[in-house]
Amino acid sequence: MVHAPPALHSLPSLEPEEEDALQRAVRRYRGEIIAYEPAVKLGTDIRAVHMQRVATRRLRSLLRSSGPLSSDPERAQRLSEELRRLARALGKVRDHDVLIAYLLEELATLDEAAAFGAVLELLDDERQDARIKLRGVLESARYRNLLHELAQPPGLRDGENLGSSAIAEYQRLREAVKQLDEDPSDRELHEVRIQVKRARYAAEAAGASARYVERARVLQAILGEHQDASVAERQIRELLARVRGTGRTAIAAGRLIERQRRRRVEARRAWKKAWKRVRRAAEAEWS
Repeated sequence: MVHAPPALHSLPSLEPEEEDALQRAVRRYRGEIIAYEPAVKLGTDIRAVHMQRVATRRLRSLLRSSGPLSSDPERAQRLSEELRRLARALGKVRDHDVLIAYLLEELATLDEAAAFGAVLELLDDERQDARIKLRGVLESARYRNLLHELAQPPGLRDGENLGSSAIAEYQRLREAVKQLDEDPSDRELHEVRIQVKRARYAAEAAGASARYVERARVLQAILGEHQDASVAERQIRELLARVRGTGRTAIAAGRLIERQRRRRVEARRAWKKAWKRVRRAAEAEWS
C-alpha cells in the first residue's frame, strides 16, 4: 500500500495575512491551476491542458526566480520541485497534443498522408496513457498537499521586491546570449529559450512594461519554433523506426523532416534580430 506523503511544510494556519506581491502572484497562478483542473481531468479540451501547464510553469518559474528574495527560500525550493512533477505530467500530454495537431495539419498537404496512419495511431495511444497518468497525479494526495501549501505561500523578505528578480533573470539571459558563438547548437538555443521564458515570467510578475514583455514573448516564440522543429524531426525518425510503414510512409516522413529543417533555418535567421529588440527594451526598462 502506497501512503500519501506528508505536507511539504507544516502550516500553522491557512488564514492569510496581508499579502505581498509574491504571495498575490502565487495565489493567482494557484487559482488558475485549480480552475482548469476539471477540464484537464475530462481529457477532452487540449486548451485546458495547455493553460494549466502554463500556470504551473509560471508559478514554478516565479518561485525559482524569487527564491533568493523569499522569507523562506528552502520552502520556495521545495514547492518549485513539487511543481516540476506536475509540469512533467502535463507536459507529456501537451507534447503529444502539439505533435499530433501539427502532423495532421502538415499531412493534409501530402499525397502520402494515409500512409502515416499507423504513426498517428501510435501517438494517440501514447497520449491516452499520458492522460491516465496525469489524472492520477491530479487525484493524488500529493497534489492536494501542494495546493494546500500554495494557499499560504512564502512571501518576500522585508525591503525586497520582484523587480530585483526580473532584473537578475534578464542579466542571466544577456549572459547566456553573450556566451553563444555565431552558429550555436540546437541545445544552446534551447537553453537560451528557457532563460528567455524565465526572464519574461519574472518581468510579468514584477509588472514590467508591456513593450519588454511582448518582445520577450516574440523571442521565446521564435526559439520555441526552433525547438519544436528539432524535437519533431527526432520524434518522426523514432516513430518511423517503431512502425511497420510502407515506402509511402518513409516518403511522407522524409518530406516532414525536410520541413522541420526549414523551420529551424527560418528561426535561426530571425532570433538575433528579436534578441536585439529585447535588449533595447530591457535597457529602456532598467537603465
